[in-house]
Amino acid sequence: MNRQNDDIFNMILASTVHDMKNSLSMLGESLNIILSSVEFKKLSPQATTHTGVVQYESARVNNSLMQLLALYKLENEQLPFNPNYMNLGDFLEEQRLRQLPLLEAKRIQCEIDVDDELEGVFDECLLSTVLENIIGNAIRYSRSKILIECIQSDTTVITVNDDGPGYPEIMIEMAGSYMQGINHSTGSTGLGLFFAQKIADIHSHKGKQGSIKLSNGGKLGGGVFEICIP
Repeated sequence: MNRQNDDIFNMILASTVHDMKNSLSMLGESLNIILSSVEFKKLSPQATTHTGVVQYESARVNNSLMQLLALYKLENEQLPFNPNYMNLGDFLEEQRLRQLPLLEAKRIQCEIDVDDELEGVFDECLLSTVLENIIGNAIRYSRSKILIECIQSDTTVITVNDDGPGYPEIMIEMAGSYMQGINHSTGSTGLGLFFAQKIADIHSHKGKQGSIKLSNGGKLGGGVFEICIP
């Protein structure tokens, strides 16, 4: 009986998360349409800051709900996994364009360094969700610039650099145990990194498994997020 109640609760929870995600997506789209008719140069510094906060927080909540829904499906072996060949330049440019309103609101430059002909095999939807969260956090902590790089040898490595203060050392040392990184003072739950690790894990090829890595320094001197896809 308890198992049946748990199943019903999980179904209700998943359905509620899905509805909330859809509502937030509609709000985000409406906000972007409104902002597209506004010239940011004419906004006051205070208005620009608050616009950036609204965009970031709505996108962050929406992304968290998407991650929760995906993790629920993964736990119940219902998560679609559809890896395909993708042009990495086009894929990364799409991620940048998704963040363009927030980048412009916070006056942050985002550059992409990738060979135009480079291709990788991965699930576009799942990796997009990972990068949306990571790039969003980079925008939040960056001072003025973000650099997204991609290189390929026996694996495809996507790196997000920022010029912010960098990741806390305790978070870097927590590799593989990100759900233990709950910090009530910052509101961090570790969900984004936990989700990124799970998505990296399900990408495997010829006995090799995907992985993520955090570090500081890099080309911009701030935080560095790296995801490897075999």
